[in-house]
Amino acid sequence: MAGWRFMLIWVLGPSFANAGIINFARKTVLSDLSGGFCRSYRFGADIANNVLYMVGLDGGLIPDDGDASNNYLVTLDLTSSFSTSEGKNYKMTKIDTAVPIVKDMAVWSNAENSTLYQYGGRFLNNITSEDTIWTYTTKEKSWSKQDGTIQPSRLEYGVYTNAPAIQAGFWVGGYRASGTTASITDSTRDYATGMIQLNTTTGQYTALDGPYEAVEEGSLSYVPVGDKGILVYIGGDVPSIKDGINATMSANSWSHVQVYDIAGAKWYNQSTMGTVASRTQFCASVQHDESSSSYQIYVIGGADLESKDTILDVNYLSIPSFKWYSAGPLDDPRMTLTCVTYGRQIFGIGGRLAWADDSQAGCYDAPAFIYDAQSEATRSSFDPTLSSFSLSSSTASDIKATPSPSSWADPAFKTLFGKSAATTSTTANNKPSSTSEPQEVNTSDPSTKGAIAGGVVGGVASLALIISLLWFFVARNKKPKNAELVEIIPHQVQTMSELPVGARDGRSELRGGTQMRWELPADHKGEISELDSGRNR
Repeated sequence: MAGWRFMLIWVLGPSFANAGIINFARKTVLSDLSGGFCRSYRFGADIANNVLYMVGLDGGLIPDDGDASNNYLVTLDLTSSFSTSEGKNYKMTKIDTAVPIVKDMAVWSNAENSTLYQYGGRFLNNITSEDTIWTYTTKEKSWSKQDGTIQPSRLEYGVYTNAPAIQAGFWVGGYRASGTTASITDSTRDYATGMIQLNTTTGQYTALDGPYEAVEEGSLSYVPVGDKGILVYIGGDVPSIKDGINATMSANSWSHVQVYDIAGAKWYNQSTMGTVASRTQFCASVQHDESSSSYQIYVIGGADLESKDTILDVNYLSIPSFKWYSAGPLDDPRMTLTCVTYGRQIFGIGGRLAWADDSQAGCYDAPAFIYDAQSEATRSSFDPTLSSFSLSSSTASDIKATPSPSSWADPAFKTLFGKSAATTSTTANNKPSSTSEPQEVNTSDPSTKGAIAGGVVGGVASLALIISLLWFFVARNKKPKNAELVEIIPHQVQTMSELPVGARDGRSELRGGTQMRWELPADHKGEISELDSGRNR
């Protein structure tokens, strides 16, 4: 047994050995992470009713589990203080096996915090349908398919944000590949050219224009200014070809950001001031400073696209001055992480310590750490009373001295910042303190052009109308704008055809030019370690 243990440590690497050995003999569904943790990336996460929900943790690199087919929902109770490094605080429930194991997904909550929507991401295991969106009800604690709606095609490596003030979720960029689409069996990446909006009250999806023809990674943040608020897209990696194989990637300049006026349905290319390091696979969080009437978008962690070096830097973009500032760095590097905000505390969830898909990606104590935006330092514990945020007096004075950029992208864009905010009251977890009326989808409104018909398709008359419309569009052979983002027919649940081994990129972390083997008990040979991202590029 000692020899077997040594060989397993040698294969996994010393960093994993320090986290503990996977217990292949115990096939136990865990209730928390008391037995230890190693790493996982990338989570989908959101806060609802003072609970932080994290989706996308498989059991592969959990020392007390070791079974990557176990799919967990992880929660943190935000009503009281706790240490982020103690595994017992991370409560876990196994997700029903009918729900596919997915990573890099979006998680949006509705206005009542009663439902979580899970969209996008790459399949790792148990694929039952391509584009079905799953919902989770926080009261019943149950998962179900969002059937009866026309749903967007599944994308991976895009970015998302939640806009509770207008009851909407947004997704930008990404692509379809073998990890998302059954018909793609090689390394082709089919990039999306638009943006997806979800009405989190009606469950209706809308296809909108995107900031680039093709882009992945970056960050998308909602800022409540103007009539309905704006979306700020930062960074992003652009492929040399939109559809194809082996595209080379280049980083967008950080001297500009792309800003979307939701009410006006228009993107603006706004220049920025100040200095910031370009990066990829980072996360972002929004804070509001009342003294300077400004919003700050914090960018945390990431890595340099060219050198692959991880980044400790924390910077923030102040709006409406569109000026970059530096904040205190992280204690440890982190890339491929997700950010969720509660007051001034920013949860950094999951990720890697280094750009690698094997043990060199490193291990850490628990899924989440906290960066305090006000003290500009990493915290070891969560404090629910730290709700208000304020900048240092020197930074606030600098913002007041230069409240606007040196030049505006457009006069119409400038006028957005003279209007009242889309929401004026937020709770500590950046959720609206009162519920406004749902934003209805109006196909005549330019902000909802390309609307995707949502809701349950019922009745013989409705079905006949849909068939007639489908026949009309097929006969005309006319492809609507941004059609690659959405299905034009009511979503059908189909069993996916068998793909060649590796076609879905559901690879084990234990891989390389030389296969290393060791003896396992006969009933445990099918278990593998964490299903990796395939992002070692």
